Amino acid sequence: MTEPYIIRLNGPWEMTAAAQTEPTRVKLPAAWSQVLQAACEDEITLKRWFHRPTGIDDGSQVELHLIDIPFHGQAWIDDASLGEFPATARHTVDIKSHLSARCCLSVAIKQLAPLERTIPTPQISLAILPAR
Repeated sequence: MTEPYIIRLNGPWEMTAAAQTEPTRVKLPAAWSQVLQAACEDEITLKRWFHRPTGIDDGSQVELHLIDIPFHGQAWIDDASLGEFPATARHTVDIKSHLSARCCLSVAIKQLAPLERTIPTPQISLAILPAR
């Protein structure tokens, strides 16, 4: 079996608090502590733009993976809801039908999880699974 191709959605994200008019640029995964601190004070939405991955054919699957995210939240690609996801778990959503040439992934923080002293580094990524 061929392993999935993983695209980590690290790098620049826009973080917008409900009380802000302009987003703050954060670089994940390094800025998770900044995101969590802001989420303690206000409702937060994270946004990241990405291009449709190349090499996707009719038999391929494309999944959004949310791993060890320290909050319960909701995700969208452009205006399409991907539903809610649980805190500190692995959550996978099929997104192939939502992909366009340029996509905006939005993640809204609904409720922070009770955090331990150390938490694993959260990961947001795309997984491309080739046709079988």
